[in-house]
Amino acid sequence: MLAITTATTADLPALCRLVNLAYRPGANQAGWTHESALIRGARTDEAQLAAVLATPGQVLLGWQAGQLVACVHIEPADAYGYIGMLAVDPVCQAGGIGKAMLAHAEATLAAHYRLPRARMSVLAGRPELRAYYLRRGYLPTGERQPYPLDAGVGQPLDGTLDLEILEKPLAA
Repeated sequence: MLAITTATTADLPALCRLVNLAYRPGANQAGWTHESALIRGARTDEAQLAAVLATPGQVLLGWQAGQLVACVHIEPADAYGYIGMLAVDPVCQAGGIGKAMLAHAEATLAAHYRLPRARMSVLAGRPELRAYYLRRGYLPTGERQPYPLDAGVGQPLDGTLDLEILEKPLAA
């Protein structure tokens, strides 16, 4: 059973640990979603996450048996909701938790924020992750953005790494 709550500043240490574990784990902890082969360094820190919590939107947390196992960030914009930082503890991956968190994020954007579509950015060097989102109804927009080198989210091992923008209509 997955319980979903909204993150608060009290959750920052556990949230930071989860995001870094899912995106940039050690070699013996790697799940299928990690970026360690493409990017060096931490994905986030508590100060960055505190800044995210201070902006409009929410960070949704997924809990199982009292343990934080997943998160996703949603942020409303004028014509869409941005979905990012979907992370699942590598031990719990491939069990439907990411799919449930994504569905909850989409439903929140549609019902709470009344937004018609969701957008996200995916590392262009991650075809398996792109395929995951395409299976869930996201479509390429044709837009690309450079990797945010100055955002403090790690350094690409290849200077050509960029982000592809995907979008999905949300049910009203």
